[in-house]
Amino acid sequence: MRLKIYTNIIPETSITDPAELAEKIYNYLGPAVIDFTGWGLLRPGLLTKRLIIDVCNVWKAEKRKDLAIYDRPQIRGEWLFFDYLFSKTTSTNPIIKCLTTVGLAKYGETKLTNTYLITVGLNYKQGTLLLLYNGKKIEAQLDDLAYVLSHTLKASKPKTAEINTNLLTKFATYLEESPRWQLKGWVSKEGRTIELDLVQQNKQEYLNKLKRGEWQSLLFQDRYSKIKLAIGPRTKTIDVFIKKKFYNPGPKRDLRPVFEELSKAITPDKVADIIPSGNDEAGILRAYTERRGIMAVLKLEKEKHQREAHDLSYEFQGYDIKSEPILIEVKAFRNSSYKPIQLTQNEYQTLNKEENYHIYIVEEAWDTIPKINIINEPKKIFFTKQSKDIIETKIASEEYFECGEDKWRSKVAKTDYVEL
Repeated sequence: MRLKIYTNIIPETSITDPAELAEKIYNYLGPAVIDFTGWGLLRPGLLTKRLIIDVCNVWKAEKRKDLAIYDRPQIRGEWLFFDYLFSKTTSTNPIIKCLTTVGLAKYGETKLTNTYLITVGLNYKQGTLLLLYNGKKIEAQLDDLAYVLSHTLKASKPKTAEINTNLLTKFATYLEESPRWQLKGWVSKEGRTIELDLVQQNKQEYLNKLKRGEWQSLLFQDRYSKIKLAIGPRTKTIDVFIKKKFYNPGPKRDLRPVFEELSKAITPDKVADIIPSGNDEAGILRAYTERRGIMAVLKLEKEKHQREAHDLSYEFQGYDIKSEPILIEVKAFRNSSYKPIQLTQNEYQTLNKEENYHIYIVEEAWDTIPKINIINEPKKIFFTKQSKDIIETKIASEEYFECGEDKWRSKVAKTDYVEL
């Protein structure tokens, strides 16, 4: 798996309990939810047992009998570990695209959904965030994940580290000098495989080459994993291969030794501010906005309205929160200039069926004190039926119901605030 490095993600000083950090990450990132085909995701989020069961049921696959994974981030010393899933559309190559390419047919661009699993390790004392991933051209989505995680923990200035020749040579020097690691492979700058016996016979010469970056790739191994460092003409990478018995999610997972070695070996010399993607192709920023809206309403109901509120946003009940005696659908916005609210068919039907259905609209959801508009009688709002294309295993149409900002603002019964 490829390694991506972030630094300076240190939680706010008021949060010192790792269990509180783990719960905060779970609440604000939330569990991933599969789409209705099981092909991709409705919402990106943490890997959970529920998701595995749902996917196996949709695909009629046999799930592992000893399935026992943690739904929440695991705490291992100063590290928090979890797996995060997101989906984005990617080009495919069916026969129609092949014929179009050679001018034998005319057809629009064909895309399907690909899902990616990211293994996350956060050292909350050092502020080091390490992501392991497979896949191409998903760096923008990794930055989005690091960005929202940093915002969740109220880290001040999160950075992304550039993997350059200087970092790689220092990394290689650390591994070569450590008694824990063994050199298992050497490819020269010219692309020739160097016999390890030759390296040992001329140790000082090759040690100097290692420190000068005069190699194309190096492979190191310990009892937990293998690390491959590559200095190519265009790309410079770190790949990490963890043994299955230490990597597979579950109570026996043991990622701490590998991640601690990685953090010791990494000495970034060039970093840059994290910039979230503009198109949010995987929906990571949108999902985080929704979760912040949910958490704001839960806190408002419990602390100000003194009601026992329950988060049901992943149950597809047609509403997000049950706060006796009312049902609440939450719509959240970060900072958009125009804020129409949209209801799915299920939400719209539930609104018309239930008497105590309310809509809470959370504005400035990323702020410390978001603004919550409460609509007690949403049945009086006029919604227009719309449709949009969705991409799962094929392009299909999905109906939804929309109300413009001017209309819902006229029905707001109360506006409240809560500190997150």
